[in-house]
Amino acid sequence: MDIILKSIVKRQIPFLIGGTITGIIMTYYYGFLFTIIVNSAIWWGVSYFINKYYWKSKALDDQKYLLQFALVKFRISRIKKKELT
Repeated sequence: MDIILKSIVKRQIPFLIGGTITGIIMTYYYGFLFTIIVNSAIWWGVSYFINKYYWKSKALDDQKYLLQFALVKFRISRIKKKELT
């Protein structure tokens, strides 16, 4: 992994863990659909403020980079799959 990807993943891991834990707890009490919407909104807000004031970066830039990385990997695997058939 390159240096930029490692730093982005390190910054995003706490939000993933926190969102998973609160999602499990909220699903038990409120149901799946409500939990997806509310938990996503809560953790988007938390990550926005932490990235803006603590990391001094834009969370959207990190998410764009991760999405581009995933799309490139997906396209490469799809091309390799077509070559094999």
